[in-house]
Formats: sequence, structure tokens, C-alpha cells
Amino acid sequence: MSELETLKKQIETVGEEIKTLKTNGGDKETITKKVAELLAAKKAYADANNGIGVDGKPYEQPLSKAEKKKKAKAEKAAAAAASSGDQKSQVWKSIISNESIGGAHVSTDSEGVMKSVLFFVHF
Repeated sequence: MSELETLKKQIETVGEEIKTLKTNGGDKETITKKVAELLAAKKAYADANNGIGVDGKPYEQPLSKAEKKKKAKAEKAAAAAASSGDQKSQVWKSIISNESIGGAHVSTDSEGVMKSVLFFVHF
């Protein structure tokens, strides 16, 4: 049996042990030790497999609950910022291109930075 097969079998075995302990109300200390053993086996598998985990995806060190929460908050903020920027762009584009209400002329400097906006309305 190759090293990868041995590690994969160990991961499966320890995973089942954790599942059994949790189902049968095992003590927290034993479960914590088994989880640490499982994580070490998963890391060893990925190291032996050029960074690819048992699931076939690139291995990433698991995050704590606090780290997961912080990461999710940062991703949500980044998505909101990107979304609001897109909405602002759409509003500007619709104002500039809408012939029925008028239009706008935007002047920029040589680097493309907006210097002024002139709005005009058709009557």
C-alpha cells in the first residue's frame, strides 16, 4: 500500500472514530485529540500529494470560528463595495445616455480622473 493510500485509510478511520464518539457522547478531550489527529493526517496527505487534499481540492489550513466569521465579514464587505460601485456606474451611464432628460459632459484629466461634470436638460 502506498503512503497516500495509508494516509487516506487513516483519515477515514479517524473520521469514523470521531463520528462514533460524537454520537455516543464521548468526552470533549478525547474528541479534541482525535480531531487534531485527523487534521494532522489530512495535512500529511496534502503534503505528500503536492498540496492536494483527500477531496481533490487544494489543501487549506482550517480556520477557527472567529477566523471564519472575520473572513465572511470581509468578503461580504468587499462584495457590497463592488456592488455599490457597479450601481453608481450604472446610474452615471443611464444619466449620460438618456437623451430624453438631457445628458452630461464629463471632463477628465490626462490620467482619466474626472474633473467636472456638466449636466444639461432638454425642454
